[in-house]
Amino acid sequence: MAHPEHLELLKSGVRVWNRWRQQYPLVRPNLRAADLGGFDLAGFDLQRAYLGSADLSRAYLFEANLSDTNLQRANLSHGCLIGSNLKQAYLADANLYHAYLSQADLTEAYFGYANLEQANLTNSILHMAYFGQADIKQTDFSRVGDLAPLQLRMAHNFDQAIFDPAASLQLASTSQH
Repeated sequence: MAHPEHLELLKSGVRVWNRWRQQYPLVRPNLRAADLGGFDLAGFDLQRAYLGSADLSRAYLFEANLSDTNLQRANLSHGCLIGSNLKQAYLADANLYHAYLSQADLTEAYFGYANLEQANLTNSILHMAYFGQADIKQTDFSRVGDLAPLQLRMAHNFDQAIFDPAASLQLASTSQH
C-alpha cells in the first residue's frame, strides 16, 4: 500500500510535492496501489517513485518526470503522458491501453508484457526501449526514428501496429515475430 504521508504530499499539489522531492532527494516515494485515476499530475517529479499497481487511468501526466519509476502492473489506460520523461521506467504488465505517450522520452523503458493497444507513441524517443511480449495492436509508432527491429521482436500483434511506410518495410523485413 501507498505510504500515507507520501500520498498526502502528492495530493497537496505540484509545488508542495516537487519542493519535498528537492528537500529529500534520497527518499523513494511509495505510491504503490494508490488510486490516482483522473488526477492532474502535470509537471510532478515522480522520478524513482514506486507506483506498482497504482491506478493512473485517465491521469494527466503531461511533462511529468517518471524516469527510473516502477510502474509494474500500473493502470495508465487513457492517460496523458505527452512529453513525459520515462527513461528507464519499468512498465512490465502495465496497462497503457489508449494512452498518449507522444513526444515522451522512453529511452531504455521496459514494456515487457504491457498492454499498449491503441497507444500513441508518435514522435517519442524509443532508444533501447523493450517491448517483448507487449501487445502493440494498433499502437502508433509514427515519426519514431530510433526504433530497431530487435526492440519489437517478441511483441504481440506487430502486424497491426502503425508505422511510417519506410519504417514498416524495414521493421517487417528484419523482424522475427
